[in-house]
Amino acid sequence: MAIPENLNIALLGLGRAGKFHIQSIQSIPGISLRCVVDVDESLARRLAKELQCDYSTDAEWPLGQADIDAVIVASPTQEHYGQIITALDAGKPVFTEKPLGSTLEEIDNCFGLAKRNELPLLVGFNRRFDPSFSSLARGVKEGQVGVLQMLRVTSRDSPLPTMDYIRTSHGIFHDCIVHDFDMLRFITGEDPVEIYSVGSSFVEEISALGDLDNVLVALRYDGGMIASIDVNRFASYGYDQRIEVFGSRGMLQAENRSPVSTVLSSVDGLLRPTIEHSFPTRYREAYRQELVVFSDCLREGTPLPVSHEDVRMSFILSELGEQSHREARPLRVTDHPALKHSPREDSKI
Repeated sequence: MAIPENLNIALLGLGRAGKFHIQSIQSIPGISLRCVVDVDESLARRLAKELQCDYSTDAEWPLGQADIDAVIVASPTQEHYGQIITALDAGKPVFTEKPLGSTLEEIDNCFGLAKRNELPLLVGFNRRFDPSFSSLARGVKEGQVGVLQMLRVTSRDSPLPTMDYIRTSHGIFHDCIVHDFDMLRFITGEDPVEIYSVGSSFVEEISALGDLDNVLVALRYDGGMIASIDVNRFASYGYDQRIEVFGSRGMLQAENRSPVSTVLSSVDGLLRPTIEHSFPTRYREAYRQELVVFSDCLREGTPLPVSHEDVRMSFILSELGEQSHREARPLRVTDHPALKHSPREDSKI
């Protein structure tokens, strides 16, 4: 498909994710926001006036516009699948926040349609584009730590999400830990052979919704490497995001970031600034870079950095993680029914 020098984007959804994408688009040369869409007409109208673009409350309206070159789906989770399918049917490349859908069948349908229509479909696993995490993954691939033996991922949220958000998030595994499963695949290039999860709830409102806010996942790989993921919905000291990779030749670490790096040393000890408060600031560069990569893929035809199989495996591990916690036992990854068959890239809708 022919992509013009200036890429015109339609943005579906003006919630917190949509607003991050607006900031990114404004900072990237060669990308313009052509239309914003939200069910809240007053919000859409106000932002369109500020941004000097069109607006609509109908997600299908921009799909019929010839000057829309691509679509960003940042709407509420339950809207993703239908909007992605409709956009691909209309011949528009799609960048979408996760998840594509609520089942593997919906994931396969999206990628199958994108393949048949020869359209790019990129899922926003934004941590892959974070400078610290991508540098760590590159170091692993270059053999800087030798043979991998242990990998630790810590993801503790801040601030505590609202219960309205938790209620529609599809649970901590599919909402939060899916990102950490993707990071493991991104760093190692491998899939685990066994998974075991334990979890608990310290927030009464989350427990009342049947969800967890405190989870530990252990994974075993062929060759002996083991990995752990610890996740919590609320860290009182800030947005805690760390990765440690240990191998035969050394260790790589990606640590937390602070808004400033000033450290006070005195007779009272060392006083360091607090870490980033939440993900909008922690992953600002990642949000921008994923859109840069998306636009480069459209213009140059290069392979997208997040594959169908990447998205499938993150979903499968999220399902297995939930099942392991529910049944209080480790599970063989290859026992998942979907792994007995190849991805259904020719799925029909």
